[in-house]
Amino acid sequence: MTITPKDHTRMSDLPASFWWLWSAELVTWIGRFVVPFMTIFLTKTVGLSAGQAGLVVSAYGIGVVLSSLIGGILADRFGRRTVLAWSLALSVVVLIVIPAVQGSVITAVFLFIYGLFNGAGGPVVVTMIGDIVPSPHRRTAYNYNYWAINLGWAIGPMLAGYLADSNFALLFYGQAALLVCALIIVLLKVPETRTYSAPEVDDQPMICLAVEDASTRPMQTGKGLTAVLRDRVFMTFTLSMFIYSIVYNQSTTSLPLVMTSQGLSSSQFGTLLALNGLLLCLLQIPGARILSRWSRERVVAIAVILTAVGVGLQSVAASMSMYFLAVTIWTLGELGSHAQAQSISADLGRRELCGRYQGVYALNFNLATVV
Repeated sequence: MTITPKDHTRMSDLPASFWWLWSAELVTWIGRFVVPFMTIFLTKTVGLSAGQAGLVVSAYGIGVVLSSLIGGILADRFGRRTVLAWSLALSVVVLIVIPAVQGSVITAVFLFIYGLFNGAGGPVVVTMIGDIVPSPHRRTAYNYNYWAINLGWAIGPMLAGYLADSNFALLFYGQAALLVCALIIVLLKVPETRTYSAPEVDDQPMICLAVEDASTRPMQTGKGLTAVLRDRVFMTFTLSMFIYSIVYNQSTTSLPLVMTSQGLSSSQFGTLLALNGLLLCLLQIPGARILSRWSRERVVAIAVILTAVGVGLQSVAASMSMYFLAVTIWTLGELGSHAQAQSISADLGRRELCGRYQGVYALNFNLATVV
């Protein structure tokens, strides 16, 4: 589908509540210090081997996998804002405790708990955007949301790299402080968006968004997770993005270990992540206008190919210049994948089950972290 200029969404077309939610998301992602540097923390500070560190970090991923589903269900039942606020608050408590614990087993337990609390917020934010933003503007809203993520990703890791070289505990305390700021924004400025009572009509399910083929695509009837898991189109798309995410997630799991084994520092790894975030910040909005001229499915397919090339190039990288090239290539892939895919997943869901749909979709990234 070709988007004409009149269809372009302006910033003023998006409601104020979206921008407050956007601000909370930005602050949250500036403070995403802990997970990207966790394998380095566990090998350097705790003294684990690379294999042991991988197992411990997978505990966080397991917690996130569970919370993605649980968070979506709770958001549908008790409200989006409520679940998001509790996710932020409980994450702060665990982050403050983790630096004080000793031993790989207890560290894994607390990382699991942290993932259990922290992971619930992701699908909730996506669901809230679908609630807040009118249908014609949602594709652009998801692009702006992903821009906030990347802006935070550009600012945070470079700072985190220097903090890690100084004292790893500062990463945990710094992220906790920023999550408190995000919590304040949510409590004071973001309204509850679950404002309807879903009708109990099995043969006429409501669609989350007005998609081009919503009238012809068969929708599964039923309630709860069963209806989501029986939706073949949605589940096929989610499985495809899961395979993609396994590869993409190497940037924050295997890559830091490889770089440190080659004699590169934490701050150099942070510089690479900052390059990724900076490129996305510069290209996300103009790129969204260009990419809107093509179907989202085609854009995502090309993006997956670019990611394969960039990550494949890292297998022979041994210098910062080669890593810069590899990261630039897979960043271009990321530019066309995440926001477009998020928009597609939101379009495929039933309105009364949006939280559950986004919880299941979030599994593709979170389960890939475990793998």
